[in-house]
Amino acid sequence: MKKPQLSELTLEEKIGQMLLGRQEDINRKTEEDFDVFRTWEEKKAFIEKEKAGTLWALTGHIHRGMPEDKNPDKSHVLGGRVLDGSREYGEWISAQSDCYKIPALTALDAEQGGGTLFYDLSVLSPPFAIAATKDENLAYEMGAALARELRCAGVTWRWGPTVDSTNRFNLSFMRSYAPYDPDVQLKFALAHAKGIQSEGVAACAKHFPGNDYNEYRDSHYSQTKIRSTKEQWYQEQGKVFQGLFDGGVYSVMVSHIAFPAIDDELIKGKYVPSTISKKVITDLLKNEMGFDGVVITDALRMAGVFNLFPYDELIIRFVNAGNDVLLDVLPDTGKIIKKAVEEGKISEERIDDACRRILDMKEKIGMFEDGYTLVKGVSEEVTPKTRELNMEIARKAVTLIRDRNDLLPVDKNKVKKVKVICSAHSDELFDQLDVLKKEFEKRGAEVSIQRRLSNGRELKKISAEYDLILYAATLDFHAPWGMTSFYNEECITFMFACSSGNEKSIGISFGHAYIHYDFMENVNTFINTYGRGPELMKALVEAIYGEIEMTGESPVPIDPPATVL
Repeated sequence: MKKPQLSELTLEEKIGQMLLGRQEDINRKTEEDFDVFRTWEEKKAFIEKEKAGTLWALTGHIHRGMPEDKNPDKSHVLGGRVLDGSREYGEWISAQSDCYKIPALTALDAEQGGGTLFYDLSVLSPPFAIAATKDENLAYEMGAALARELRCAGVTWRWGPTVDSTNRFNLSFMRSYAPYDPDVQLKFALAHAKGIQSEGVAACAKHFPGNDYNEYRDSHYSQTKIRSTKEQWYQEQGKVFQGLFDGGVYSVMVSHIAFPAIDDELIKGKYVPSTISKKVITDLLKNEMGFDGVVITDALRMAGVFNLFPYDELIIRFVNAGNDVLLDVLPDTGKIIKKAVEEGKISEERIDDACRRILDMKEKIGMFEDGYTLVKGVSEEVTPKTRELNMEIARKAVTLIRDRNDLLPVDKNKVKKVKVICSAHSDELFDQLDVLKKEFEKRGAEVSIQRRLSNGRELKKISAEYDLILYAATLDFHAPWGMTSFYNEECITFMFACSSGNEKSIGISFGHAYIHYDFMENVNTFINTYGRGPELMKALVEAIYGEIEMTGESPVPIDPPATVL
C-alpha cells in the first residue's frame, strides 16, 4: 500500500500508531475478565477500536482458547514456557495485522535469538561471545541472521542491541558487548544493528540514557539512577548512543532510570524517570543529539515508573516527554490520549511528530512497498546458516581464563569417566548439558551429570571415581531476577568445590563472565563460553581436548573494576 500522509489520517489513527499493547489483550477480554477469550469477530472489533501500530510478539498464546485456531501437535516447552512454531505464529500474526488499515509492526526482544520464542528457530551466540572473537563482522552477520529468522515469524522490529554500561551485578551486564569499553561497545553494537536492518527488520538501541557502573537495581521493581555528570556520560554511554544514531539505527528505547545531571526534578521525593522527562527525551535525545528515529518507552508497567501517577496522567506525561511509541499500554489508552489532545493537555503537533517517525520507520523497512508481506522465508531454509555462524563464533569465542597447573588439553585415552556438577537457578542448563554429554561420549568418555554438590565427603568420593570433574555454572539476565548472583543452595557447591580433585577439575561459565572471580577462584582451570547454546558446548569440548585453540579474549577485564554499591 502507499505510505499514508498525516493529512489523510484521523486523530484516532495517528494516536493508534503510538500504541503497543500486549498480544493477550487481542486474545482475551483482559479489560473485563482475563479468562474469557474473544471470538474472531470480537478480535477484529478490538483491533479496529485500538488501531495499534505495533503488536508485541509473545509466544505460547496464539492457540489458547480459540476454537478457530488449531493447536499444532508440535508445541514445545522451554523453562516451563510453551513455544510456538515460526510458521504457525507467522500465519497468526499476519491474520491479526491484516485487520489494520495501516500495516502493524510486530516487535519483541529476542535477546537470545528466536529460538527462545519459537521452537524451530535458533538460539544465538550471546553478545559477550561475539565480542570475544574480536571480529565485528560476525556481529553484523549475526544481526542479519537473526533478522532473517525473525521474518519467518512475521517479526519486523527487534528491540536490540543493548548497550548499557553497567557493573557485573546488574541484569544488563551480559546483554551488551563490552559494558566497560564504549569504543568496543559501539563498534559491535553498530555492526549488529546494521546487520538487523539489512534484512528489513528495525533495530533498536537500548536502554537510553544507559545505566550506571554503580547501579545494581532493576527498574522492573525499583527506581534506578545515573550518577554521572553530563560530561562523563558523553565520554562513556553518550558516546555509544551518539555513534549508533549517527550510524543510522532506526529506533531507541528509553529506560525508566533517572538522570539527575539532565533533569533533577523531584517527584514524591524521587528523581523523575527518563521516560517521563522532556529534558531527557526531547531536549537531549531528539534536539541535542539529533535523533530523528522512533523513540519507544521501556515497558510501562514496571515499578520504576508505573506507580508514580494515576494511569491517565502517566500516559499524558509519557507522550509529552517525547515518546513516540508506548510499550505495554492497557486497552483504551488511545481514548486517554485523544481526550488529552481535545482538552489541550497534549498538542496535536506532538501526535503528528510521533506518527511521522513511526510511518517513516515502517517505510524504511519496506512495509509500504508493492507486494510486501509480513512473513518472509521459512525456518528450515534460514536456520542452517545461522547455526553455521553460531559454530564459527563459538570456536573463536571460547576463552581460557586460567590454567594454573597445565591441565589442558586433556588426553582422551586417560579420560574415561567425567562428572559434571551443575549450578544454576533453573533447570534449563541441566537439560541443555545433554549436548555436552554427547560430545564427551563421542570421544569415548562416560558422563554423569548432577545438580549441585552437597558436602566435601561427596566430592571426595567423586574425585576418587572420576577422571575429570567439570563445575558447570550459569547466571544470566533475569536468571535469577534481581541482583545477578548465586544464593542459598546454589552457593553450597562453591563452598566445597576443589576441596578434592582440583588437579582434575575445570570450572566453566555458560553465562556470566565473572563466575570465575566471584565463586570459583579456587578452581585452577577455568573457561568462559558466555552462553549455553549447543554450538558453544560443542566448541567447549573441542577446546578441552585440544582440537581447537582457545583464542577468545574476554570483552571485560579479567579482574572486575572496583564497584561502589
